[in-house]
Amino acid sequence: MPHYAELNETNTVLRVIVCDSKEWCETSLGGTWVRTYYSTPDKNYAGVGWTFHSEKENFSAPKPYPSWALDDTCIWQPPVPYPSDDKLHTWNEETQSWDETKA
Repeated sequence: MPHYAELNETNTVLRVIVCDSKEWCETSLGGTWVRTYYSTPDKNYAGVGWTFHSEKENFSAPKPYPSWALDDTCIWQPPVPYPSDDKLHTWNEETQSWDETKA
């Protein structure tokens, strides 16, 4: 069965349910609903608090940091790529860099 996300006036997801159709959601529950697809390579599954981008027909998680930008697949990307040194890092918004995480 398909999944549908209810949106508020700012396109933020309020809830996600399983039902027969968008029309059933709107008629029975009211509100604005859009379909969310589970496990597709080019679409993100909706989550509560996520944002629906109608122009891309896709969802994005809440923005993790002010400096990060949304890519074409609605995934937040840092201004500096994650290091490829096989160590753990956390983003430092103040310095706009990745800090190595001490184990």
